[in-house]
Amino acid sequence: MPPQYKSIVRTCSEMANTWMQSKYDAVNPTALKRLVAAGAKLQPFSPAVMEASLKASLELYHEVSDTNPEFKKVYESMMAFRGDQYLWWQVAEYTYDSFIIRNRSRT
Repeated sequence: MPPQYKSIVRTCSEMANTWMQSKYDAVNPTALKRLVAAGAKLQPFSPAVMEASLKASLELYHEVSDTNPEFKKVYESMMAFRGDQYLWWQVAEYTYDSFIIRNRSRT
């Protein structure tokens, strides 16, 4: 593919990703309010369900990593990046977001 076409595809992909994330963030609160207004009872998954889900996911990721070197490379890179990001997020973003959520009704 010529470089200019690659650039077009990359730019369009980035724009589509940004648009979709923005739409997701913008319409989900309204959808959530509609669900609750219609009687939906929202509750988080139990720790047992989350633990079982994590365990099953990690088992699958390790199984696929054992048979697919490309997946293993991407997975290990993603996990390293995520680990570094969580260090920052835990100190900065999570703390601030938790504070704002607890105080969102204040004017």
